[in-house]
Amino acid sequence: MLMEVSTSAQILTYPQASDTYSGHERTTLASDQAIHELPEASEPPPTLFKQPVTSPISEEQLINEVRGIYAGLVMVEKKCIELDKQQIESRAELSESQWQDLISLHRKLLYEHHDFFLASQHPSASPVLKRLAEKYAMPARMWRYGIHSFLELLRQNLPASLEYMLNFIHVAYSMMTLLYESARALQEAWIECLGDLARYRMAVEESDMRDREIWAGVSRYWYKQGADRSPDIGRIQHHLAVLARPDGLLQLFYYTKSLICVRPFQNARESIVLLFNPYKEQPLGQKTITTSFITTHGILFTQDPDKKFVDSANNFLALLRKNYHGLGRQGQQGVYITCCNIASILQYGKPDAIMEVEFSQKPGDTAEAAHKFAKEWMSTSKSGMMDLDAGAMEVMPPHIPSQIAAQGSALTFQTLSIFLDQVQDPNSYPGIHVGLAFIWCLALHPTAMQQLEKMIPWAKIAHFLNILLIKEEGGINYSIIECQSFPSMEEEEEEMVKYLAEDFSIRGNVWSQLYYEPDFFQDAPQEDERPAIETEKATFTRIHRCLWLGNRIATVWTLP
Repeated sequence: MLMEVSTSAQILTYPQASDTYSGHERTTLASDQAIHELPEASEPPPTLFKQPVTSPISEEQLINEVRGIYAGLVMVEKKCIELDKQQIESRAELSESQWQDLISLHRKLLYEHHDFFLASQHPSASPVLKRLAEKYAMPARMWRYGIHSFLELLRQNLPASLEYMLNFIHVAYSMMTLLYESARALQEAWIECLGDLARYRMAVEESDMRDREIWAGVSRYWYKQGADRSPDIGRIQHHLAVLARPDGLLQLFYYTKSLICVRPFQNARESIVLLFNPYKEQPLGQKTITTSFITTHGILFTQDPDKKFVDSANNFLALLRKNYHGLGRQGQQGVYITCCNIASILQYGKPDAIMEVEFSQKPGDTAEAAHKFAKEWMSTSKSGMMDLDAGAMEVMPPHIPSQIAAQGSALTFQTLSIFLDQVQDPNSYPGIHVGLAFIWCLALHPTAMQQLEKMIPWAKIAHFLNILLIKEEGGINYSIIECQSFPSMEEEEEEMVKYLAEDFSIRGNVWSQLYYEPDFFQDAPQEDERPAIETEKATFTRIHRCLWLGNRIATVWTLP
């Protein structure tokens, strides 16, 4: 589909039949004349050369070339800004020739940017010259003034401007695919632009739902490429949330992740409210596990009265106990539920969130340093632990200063408690794995753990881990679960896998930074290269991960 878009944007006219024939006649005459002018056989043949003689471009020539291109680019950019602003403010109807002139002007700006990127990223360019694109925010300027502002003008004039909008989207998409191949140093920027353009194309397609879904898939493909390259950028997770409709749980997962990434996207706070609104008025008796879960987070996010939260949370927990197997195969819905719950403990990424501040202030740069710090801290300060009753939530814990964090922690560990009861069902393991990973990261931040330790279902965790040991007694590799560093599983390739599906769900989160080794995802497969169906190797790996996490947590926090 991508090739079709690029090709159709470039083929504008076809040669006429009369032109083809006249060209053939001229070629024949020229060939006859060339035959008569061939040298005699006695004359020596002309000397052949392998390639034309070329001289490499000097640094000074390249600098002058970039300066010249940039000067022309700024002039065209200024004109685009003026005309777009003028037309948006006036809201005047434009004629066909005026639309074509505007398209030509913005196309020219895209060409100027293309020339600038090719010159500044030339193989002979110095590091200073190659950094000019980043220094002057050229990819952002290209998107903002060359594409986005004009697309908004076109959108404002729909449906009259539909044909021109489709034309310009194809022009811009072709240019971005060209830059994706030719200016590879800036591929992350081009990937996001391609995703945005495909989303625009999807949004204007109202008549053909099949085409709309195709373009949604194209946009999703590019955003997932961007998420693989930059998992810590919340803005890309927000894009994926928008495209996750109508899957409400998946939308909530992406929205909350965009808020608790290392580089959060705070604008998602407005978008997530739009997700919550339709669920709030639905009666409790008509809710499913998913709708009840989304409603509970909506109440928590908007800080509705305590009783409303408790009623909704208890309804969700009751449905989860009764219909746990309705969460789907391979347990990834359990991962989404756990991740959303953890986001509530972090107060959905609020700038002044107490728990998120604790995770941001790392006691060390590595897990080993954090582990040492935690053990030293625990040797001087140890509070009593109590196991959270897995019954209904009635009273929020008074020792957690934030209401959202307190209610979120109760919801998180009550849900984990239900997952732990499903020890015979491997579909529960992905959600439990994420929950244990979060507790391990809590243990590496003792001041955060001190606030939550009384909420954690320690007895159920210990029971779950002991049952795993009994179930897999003959196959457990104790050297893996007892090692101090993160188990990479590379030496056990025949029996295990390196990456689990939930690894890609939690990477980039502010709380998970100390769970994985720094280079763990260096050679990770991209979204379309990962297996769609998990094998028994993945389950066996997940069991070892859970046992390793339990062992590591016990080195800092003694399980009852």
